[in-house]
Amino acid sequence: MNAKIIPFPEQVETPLEEIDRQIRTCLAEIKADRDFIDYVATRMKYFIENYASTYFQMNFNLIVPPNLSPEQAEALVFSIEKGVQDNAKELQDMIRKIIMERLHLEIELYMNQKDIKYRLC
Repeated sequence: MNAKIIPFPEQVETPLEEIDRQIRTCLAEIKADRDFIDYVATRMKYFIENYASTYFQMNFNLIVPPNLSPEQAEALVFSIEKGVQDNAKELQDMIRKIIMERLHLEIELYMNQKDIKYRLC
């Protein structure tokens, strides 16, 4: 029997590394210089690490009647799980929008400080 070699996947980027790469790519596309790219990417990385990468755990105490049927309990659990998932998606969408607004703010701040003009990403 021949041995089959299975390659291990390459290291996957963390979400923070992916965002940093996307920011740097976006700025490079508008022909930003290295100082501009490093300034904005560094400030965004700090912002994301400290304010936008928190995971929220929903904790609540739900009191249910003791005579709940298995079907009712299953429906209740399904409803709670769906509600939590929907809230998590909304929260992620809001965080994504906040990150983009902050990115544009950092770009504008740098451009105003250096009195330069670029077309934004």
